[in-house]
Amino acid sequence: MGQSDVHEAGLGRRRFLTLAGAGLLAAGTVAATSGPAFAVSPVGRDPFTLGVASGDALTDRVVIWTRLAPEPLDPSTRFGMGELTDVPVRWRVAKTESHLDTPAKWIASGAAVALADDGFSVHVDVAGLDASRRYFYEFEVDGPNGTVFRSPIGRTHTAFAPGGDRTARFAVVTCQNIARADGGEFYFHGHDHLAGREDIDFVVFLGDYFYEFGRAAHVPPREVSSLDDYRTRYGQYKLRGSLREVHRRFPVYVMPDDHEFFNDYRGGDLGGVGQVRRFNRALQALWENMPLRNAHPGPIGDTKNHLALYRRIAWGTNLDLFLTDVRQYRGPSLLGDAQTDDLLDWLRTTTATWTALATPTPIWWNGGNNGWNAFTSVRDRVTAVLEERKTATPATFNPVVLSGDIHCGIVTHVRRFRDHLSPFVATEFINAPMTSQSSNQFRPDDEIRGAYNGRYGYMECTAGPTGWKVRYVVGDQTDDPFGTVTGELPWHLDAGAAPGTVYQVA
Repeated sequence: MGQSDVHEAGLGRRRFLTLAGAGLLAAGTVAATSGPAFAVSPVGRDPFTLGVASGDALTDRVVIWTRLAPEPLDPSTRFGMGELTDVPVRWRVAKTESHLDTPAKWIASGAAVALADDGFSVHVDVAGLDASRRYFYEFEVDGPNGTVFRSPIGRTHTAFAPGGDRTARFAVVTCQNIARADGGEFYFHGHDHLAGREDIDFVVFLGDYFYEFGRAAHVPPREVSSLDDYRTRYGQYKLRGSLREVHRRFPVYVMPDDHEFFNDYRGGDLGGVGQVRRFNRALQALWENMPLRNAHPGPIGDTKNHLALYRRIAWGTNLDLFLTDVRQYRGPSLLGDAQTDDLLDWLRTTTATWTALATPTPIWWNGGNNGWNAFTSVRDRVTAVLEERKTATPATFNPVVLSGDIHCGIVTHVRRFRDHLSPFVATEFINAPMTSQSSNQFRPDDEIRGAYNGRYGYMECTAGPTGWKVRYVVGDQTDDPFGTVTGELPWHLDAGAAPGTVYQVA
């Protein structure tokens, strides 16, 4: 065992002892309670270069996040944190931005500990909030000579309460790559646009938040494999101002695909110890850099770690969203037994106006062999339930599928079987990539209602009491730092309509 392996194997116990000594939860996501004071050295420079984020919003709680990194691209200085080990981070939440300056008006506040072993990340699960409302939050740490560093002020939103007909509007983002093959960079014009919106309730990141491969424009320029490599790559992507701004302004739900780890990995069949360790490093880096409610995934050793990332997201009466994990359990099956059972149970029992199955890879029968189409058994079980529910309750069961991965925005349908003859059981909206390129060209036909070849951006989804709407917000200028995106003519589904009846209207 090399020196780096010895260090990684010791993370779990070191982390537990530090948290236990601080009087905080050892689970990784710190409870929203006041914490004790700590005698530590101050941070020398502004540590909030990666901004703030919130995520996994429920009706009564939300996770707020930051990661301290004065030098987010320099692992040799421990990302600018030097010899510091445990850093107290104060946090506060209020109903308005101005109330953050008045302690009497804070809704919640406390102190967490940013641990070196966790990349100096902080996850606070703030509970006791009201449903259906906006909140503001910020962090602060002590600097030298009595100074204080304050983070950017974050804005978040709790999920809508059940009841009522409030419309939910959210964005879906997939496949964001910085590094071009010719050594240049791609630009996130979709994020530039999304960050300025006031009508979005939350954002779903549905796979390939970054790419692990080596290219000249990537930092480091080689393929990432160590824990510090993954931390650095996250830092590079989060230094994009518009991506940080999206995180600052909207709660997010994150579901990785493969490139956050390594290309086409199969979590249920990783192979040798080297792949297991690499997976564990990537999993820890994912946890460190995202506002996840999950507990710390555990020490980086020879046994595969795990984060329970598949989950159900209910936003009021009109939207019930299920995020599937198509990578961690992949082996003999796509989803694993427990996730499959939970997904099927959800499909059978959900009563929301719109039942949205969000999955990183397409269910569409012609969507390639990198996901559902390689696992016919689970695909058939899911499509069978979709058909049964729509047949039994056609007026109230309204299924849609949201996916990504194939680097082209496509409006199509899920057929009962993997063929071009069986009936439609749901409409599928495949997201346009943020920047990732493809040489494939799709054309409208009996299967494809619309295709956005060579267009990049994000997908805006609206779930209302009488209809579902998707607008592709895209452009073709990812190589141009001054490029733009525009909203295309939206696609509509009427509540109660049969699958296959998607249409466009101005």
